[in-house]
Amino acid sequence: MLLNRIFNVSELNSRIRDRLTTDLRLCDLWARGELSNVVNHRSGHRYFTLKDGGSQISCVLFRGHSRGLDFELENGQNVLVYGDIEFYRPQGRVQILVKAARRDSGLGEEHLELEILKERLAAEGLFDAERKRPIPNYPACIGVVTSPDGAALRDVLRVLGSCPARIVISPAQVQGGAAPESIASAISALRGIADVIIVGRGGGSAEDLSPFNSELVARAIYRSCCPVVSAVGHETDVTIADFVADVRAPTPSAAAEMVRPEVERLRKDLAEIEAGMKRSLSASVDRRRQRFADLRRDLSGRRMRGIVSEERQSLDRIADRLVSAEDRKIEALAGRRELLAGKLDSLSPLSTLKRGYCITLTKHGLARTASDLSPGELFDLVFADGRLLCRSMGERSDWR
Repeated sequence: MLLNRIFNVSELNSRIRDRLTTDLRLCDLWARGELSNVVNHRSGHRYFTLKDGGSQISCVLFRGHSRGLDFELENGQNVLVYGDIEFYRPQGRVQILVKAARRDSGLGEEHLELEILKERLAAEGLFDAERKRPIPNYPACIGVVTSPDGAALRDVLRVLGSCPARIVISPAQVQGGAAPESIASAISALRGIADVIIVGRGGGSAEDLSPFNSELVARAIYRSCCPVVSAVGHETDVTIADFVADVRAPTPSAAAEMVRPEVERLRKDLAEIEAGMKRSLSASVDRRRQRFADLRRDLSGRRMRGIVSEERQSLDRIADRLVSAEDRKIEALAGRRELLAGKLDSLSPLSTLKRGYCITLTKHGLARTASDLSPGELFDLVFADGRLLCRSMGERSDWR
C-alpha cells in the first residue's frame, strides 16, 4: 500500500497559505462583527478579534492603515472591516489583514467602499491640486472617451462644431461590469495622440455612474499623458473621476466648451503676430538701407585716396623706425663684441707670453714643474716670438 505524502508543519501551513492567498474571493472583502480582545500595540499596530454569535476570526490592522481611523477601537463595538484574508504561517492562524474599519452605522457597503477608496487615493496624491495641468489653448487633437451611441457624444460634437482641431473618438462602455476596464483602455489608447481628453457620459442613476467611481478609471486618468476633463452625468453628480481629472466640467457640453479653441481669439492673435512680423521686417529693411548708405559714403573715391595716403605715410614711418632700430641693434652688438674680444685677449696665452713668460713643452705635453723633466730630456721653450730646443741637465738646488 502506497502512503500519501507526509508534510511537516511548515510545508503544510505554506500550502494552506498559498491556497488562501490565491483565492480572489478572499481579497478586498468586507466583514461585519463585534470587536473583542482589542490590543493597541506600542508599535502602532492594532490586534483584535472580530466575532458574531457563532464564530470569530483574528484581525490585524497595521500602523500604516490605522492612520485613516476616525474612532478608537474598543471591545464590544460593532464595526465593518475591509481587507484581505491572510494565513499567518508561523502560528497556523487564519486572520483578516485589515486595511480600513468603520463603525457599523447602517450605511451601505458600496458607500463605505467608495469613501475608503476616496481616502486611499487622496492619500496617494491622486487628487492633489499641484499635479493638475491646464487645458491647452490651441489643442491640435481632442480625444473623446464615451459611448459612441450616447447622447453625450452628440452633445460634444455639436459644441465642437467646426472646431479646427482634429477630434478622435475612443469608444468605451460607460455602464455595466465591464465599463471600468473599457474606459481605462480607451483613455490609454489616446496616449501620444490627443492634446486633451474629455472623459464622460450623460446622466443616470448612481449605479449607472459607478464605473467612474472605480479605482481602475481613476488610475487611468492619473496616468494620462495629457490633461483630462471629466464630464460625468449632470452638474450635481460627482464621481472619483472628477477628483482625479485635471478639470471637472458639469456636463459633456460644458467640457466641449472648455477644450474648444476660441477661433476669434486665435484670429486676433494671428493678426497681432502678423502685424508684429511686418513691423520687425520693415525695421530690419530700414536698418540695412542705412547701413548700405554708410558703406557707399565710406567707399567713395576721395575717401579711399585719403585712406591710401594715410596708409602710405604710416608705412614710411614704420620703415624709418625699423631702420633706426636696426642701426641701434648693430651698434649695441658691435660694442658687445669689442668688450668680449678684450676679455678674450686678456685671457689668451699669447698675452701671457708677451709679458716675458714662456711655456715648456715635452714629447709628453706641457711640463708644469721641474720634476716633469728627466735629465738629458729634450724639450721646447715657447716664447712669444718663437721657440728654442733645449736639453735638461737636471735640477740645480744652488739656484735658489
